Amino acid sequence: MPEMQHIDRDRLYTDLQYRFDYVSAFIGFTKEDQELIHASAGVVGGLVPTIVDAVYDKLAKYDVTWNHFAEDQDGLKLSDKTPRGVENVTMKSEVITFRKTMLTKYLKKLVSSEWNLSYLKYLDWVGHIHTTTPLKKSTINVEYIHCNALFGYVAAVVIDALSRVSDWDEDTRTNTVNAYNKFFWLQNDFFARYYVKDGVPSDKEKAAIGFKYLAKN
Repeated sequence: MPEMQHIDRDRLYTDLQYRFDYVSAFIGFTKEDQELIHASAGVVGGLVPTIVDAVYDKLAKYDVTWNHFAEDQDGLKLSDKTPRGVENVTMKSEVITFRKTMLTKYLKKLVSSEWNLSYLKYLDWVGHIHTTTPLKKSTINVEYIHCNALFGYVAAVVIDALSRVSDWDEDTRTNTVNAYNKFFWLQNDFFARYYVKDGVPSDKEKAAIGFKYLAKN
């Protein structure tokens, strides 16, 4: 048997770096994976507009996902003159332009940011803003089922595009695809921590996350 490592359960829920290190080690996301993602910047940069458009075309197929764009967004308050209601949200709407810009920035950060605590806090913030919390201005709350489904779709779109890159040799292509696959699971975990309540949260966990719904449960 391999040597067993002790994991501090409370720190998984109160220490962002510790949580990332544990999940990364478990799924095998390494420094080499980070380097492969950075090295793919030239290829992924050209795919970003196509990926972004595909994501919003998919979201527009279902009223349950498109409804969220009729609400104020974190970082964007709709004008009082803006017609409300999902029937008024089109691909040319201010809110969709705003959200597409945010997704574009997210993908560009992925291939350019250093994997330090600052970047981990950004990935954590991406999950955080999709939930209703007292720590953000908007009250938008995207249920986890939709976030998880979207991650599956985005991962499929990105991985399919990367698997078709002819400029890479087979090993580079395979290893890069695996690196992205691991990344999407890591990002998914930064969402899950705000939705999934594992067991009875400790006082430290409640204090670290600071959410009203956790304090009530």
